[in-house]
Amino acid sequence: MSRNLGYSVAANPQTKAKFRTKKGASGRRSETLFVASLEKGFRILEAFRESPGDLGLTEIAERTGLDKSAAQRFTNTLQELGYLDKDPRSRRYRPAVKLLDMSFTYMRHSHLSEVAVARLIAASKVYGTTVNLCLLDDTEIIYTVRIPHENTAFLATVPGRRLPAFCTAGGTIILAFRPEEEMIAVVDASDRKPITDATIVERDAVLARIADARSLGYGIGVSQALPNEISVAAPVLDEQGMAIAAVQIPVYMPPWTEDEVREKLAPLAIETARAISGYIGGHA
Repeated sequence: MSRNLGYSVAANPQTKAKFRTKKGASGRRSETLFVASLEKGFRILEAFRESPGDLGLTEIAERTGLDKSAAQRFTNTLQELGYLDKDPRSRRYRPAVKLLDMSFTYMRHSHLSEVAVARLIAASKVYGTTVNLCLLDDTEIIYTVRIPHENTAFLATVPGRRLPAFCTAGGTIILAFRPEEEMIAVVDASDRKPITDATIVERDAVLARIADARSLGYGIGVSQALPNEISVAAPVLDEQGMAIAAVQIPVYMPPWTEDEVREKLAPLAIETARAISGYIGGHA
């Protein structure tokens, strides 16, 4: 793994392309084993991720880029299979309970999540905070295990939420312990739009935050993804010392201050991440 933290080396174009090619993008369809129709079916399901409510066929077609006829066929098939529900009066669709089977299947086979849960619960009890486990996926982090505080908003308790890696504490610390070329490729491929008024989006400033996280051993962000939120995260490392996940602890101002987070929660995140790393055979 590269130890150069100056980030002066440009990423290989092929590495950049890896992150610019989203799942289902046309670049993969030339592969002989790629089934385009299956990808379209998943595109229908993904259309509901950011939807504020039920979707009609016209909205599904717009969100997926499919023509209305194709959208109707795939949507009807997913309804017949039990993955979508259809309101008989409004004729609009919503995700069905059977989709939870996918989440259960993933969690059942995730050794990392199994190892992490007990340690995250223990960490959450120290200061009565939310504690999460997040992974890097493309240019985003995804929360796979979430141990919520009693006052946590509903969406902050649900596994599967995604946020940009470039600005989040979890994404910053994972990128800090990834090969330099990969880190630069992720930053350059990210859509670095501000989420809050305080979100750091300039490339040099983002890279500086990652370098600081590598030096400190933890990443921290103030109001980067949510106003008044202070988030701190530490890396879960594999046998080669590469980050495979991050333990993330979010709190809010007030009553927490950045100094208190650095003094109390950063060591807790590091200790918890080290415990998980040690159990899976990673570096402490």
